[in-house]
Amino acid sequence: MTRRAMARLLMGALAPPAQRGSAGDFTKERRYRADAQILVLSLPILRRSGVGGGSVVWREWRAPAGLNRLLEFTGYSNPERSAGLNRLGLIRETSCAEDAGVQNESSYFGVMTASPEESAAEAHQALQSTATEATYSAIQGRIAGGQVETATALFRGPARLSPERRNELYARAAQALSSAPNKAPEFRAIGPIPALFLHALADALHASGSGQAQYVYNGRLYRLWVRRTADAHAAAYFRERGIIRAGAEVVRVAGKVRREAGGKETEFRVWIEEGAAQPVPLRIDFQPKAYLRLVFEAEA
Repeated sequence: MTRRAMARLLMGALAPPAQRGSAGDFTKERRYRADAQILVLSLPILRRSGVGGGSVVWREWRAPAGLNRLLEFTGYSNPERSAGLNRLGLIRETSCAEDAGVQNESSYFGVMTASPEESAAEAHQALQSTATEATYSAIQGRIAGGQVETATALFRGPARLSPERRNELYARAAQALSSAPNKAPEFRAIGPIPALFLHALADALHASGSGQAQYVYNGRLYRLWVRRTADAHAAAYFRERGIIRAGAEVVRVAGKVRREAGGKETEFRVWIEEGAAQPVPLRIDFQPKAYLRLVFEAEA
């Protein structure tokens, strides 16, 4: 499969699969409100609700080759609520696995606004920008037959994005990636190649108790750790809002990731319904920048 064909496949992966309606088909989409905190020395100095939104898609369907799975996370800012700042991030993963759970092939596609700001002061300067175009980064990868393929590209796109224009942005990303060279993986696989990030996280959310796993992203090998604890307060909150069923319990999953080659750990937290067959998060809490914390809260 060429990189152009793979990008087209990933971009069109949200279309309903031809096998829909057969046993084992499942689709769940959850939408979120994004709240933000500005931090100085790790202390919040400003909080604002509804600065953006997001969504998670979890889709599974049966095919002759086995079980197909699509996982996607999208986050975006609302310029009217975020002082004109327009940011977008998408990661979409697909996989095909045998009934025994062994993955035959997995692919991913990602696009995000290139935001080099590393401090609150630099972020404040970005709010004043009147540019009509912005720089975006795109990535795609494929794992199959014991091989890891990765390509990345930078490209220009509209600075302000309506939901209707996102497909245009994804098409520009696919075009930029179609001519990008493959990157050699930065690790040597010993045995089966680990899953992608969203798939590794989904499997960890399925499991009981704490645990760890490896995953691959951008040709690099990472490790994921998770620790689960019951959260009665969150359960009452989500039951009251009608987001989970009466009597359901909620688990808080504290996670962290780090490159196996070494580097800084990144921490996050997600809340899920206990015992859900497909544990789509109820809340996602992470810190993409030293000065910024984002919380994605499920909408009823």
